[in-house]
Parts: sequence; C-alpha cells; structure tokens
Amino acid sequence: MKAIIVDDEPKARSILRNIILKYCEGIELADDASSVVEAVKIINKQKPDIVFLDIEMASDNGFALFDYFDKPPFETIFCTAYSEFALKAFEVSAIDYILKPIAITKVQSAVEKAIKTRGQNKIIEHISILKENLSSTKLQKIGLPLSDGLQFLKIEDLLYFEADGSYTKVITTTANYLVCKKIKDFDELLQNDNRFYRVHRSYLVNILKISKYNKREGATLVFENDKLIPVAREKKNDFDEFISEMVV
Repeated sequence: MKAIIVDDEPKARSILRNIILKYCEGIELADDASSVVEAVKIINKQKPDIVFLDIEMASDNGFALFDYFDKPPFETIFCTAYSEFALKAFEVSAIDYILKPIAITKVQSAVEKAIKTRGQNKIIEHISILKENLSSTKLQKIGLPLSDGLQFLKIEDLLYFEADGSYTKVITTTANYLVCKKIKDFDELLQNDNRFYRVHRSYLVNILKISKYNKREGATLVFENDKLIPVAREKKNDFDEFISEMVV
C-alpha cells in the first residue's frame, strides 16, 4: 500500500518515515508534504492508500484537507499532541490517531487497522462526529463497534452499560446494543466524565437518567425504562457523596 506523510515539522516527518520503513511491512512511502495545499497536489498525483496527517500545523489545520475531497479515496491516520480529553474524542469518534511522541507499536496498530478498513470511505462522517466532540468540554457522541459497522449515539441518550461477559449491553432511551467490548473499556473511556458512575462491577450508569434512588433494603437505582440497578455495598458511600452534588 502507498502512503504519504503530511506534517509541517521536518523532524516529525523523518521520525515517522523511519518507523514506517523499518516496522510497517508492505507500506511504500510515496512522498511527504508540509502543508494541506501541498498534500492535495501529492494526493491527486500519487493516489495514496493511507495519509498520515498532522492536525496542528503552523499554517494549517489538518482537518482542512477534507474540504478538498467529497469522498476521500484514502484512509487517514492522524498524528497529534492533543490533550487527554481530545484523545478520548478521537476514540469515541472511531478515528485512528498516533500520539506524539510517536510509539512504534501504535504506528503498526494504526496501519493494520487502516488496511482492514480500506475502501469504506467513512472518514467524513467520523470527522464530523469528532469535530462535534471537540467543540465541547464534554463528549457529545460515542461510536459503538457493531458486527455490521459503527453506530453513533448521543451521550445524552445513554441510560447505562451492563456487563455481559466479554460483551457489554448498551442501553439507550430508544434501543439496546450488544457490543464486543468489556464494560471496563467504557468505564476507562468515561472515567473523567461526571455524568457517568460505575455503581456496580456489572453497571456503568448515566446519573442524569436516574428516576429514583431507593436507599431502603439495599441501594437501588430506578431508570427511565423502569430498570432497577443495584448500587454495590462497597460503592454506596462514595456514590452517595458523588450524587449529593445533584441534590438541591
């Protein structure tokens, strides 16, 4: 597969180029560019399969590249030094990224994924979700990997996540989904989002969707769909303190 690198820093291009040539078998580096305009010319000429794209360049925002293509004929791997929140936005938007300083294993992983998803032309939709997430201080949408693709859901529509072995049931206000991810993956993804709380080893809940907190005969939460969810005994004191901030 043919690839190009778009980054305004010569040293960054050199480091990434060396990693790709040494550790990514089957990837041919056709060229590199230091700006979006230069990248567009190279893409139209070289027809690359993969574009490694820096987001924050001195004269350009990397997202501007997609203003030139209605349906980009290439997979994109973003290179970024963004904050932790922004990285979570990338993850829930189902967009591959390489965090600077660049790690070899991450480059390899991103390339393998780009090869598998080649030709799906979903990047415009995913970037739209990413921009929506990055425009706020909290995530707006999350992408669920399903057997037939990705389902994007509004965070505000999520009720709770329920563990089911190596899978997780994602329950929303209108539908239920079974996802091939463990509940701890969602817990880690949303651990700094104060709308969510792991009240039990099997449940991660959206506290804004709780209809009632019943403290009699054990602690249980009632949700908008009438589901009763237990609060684990060892979690109760911490949860009480956490939820007290919502009490008028």
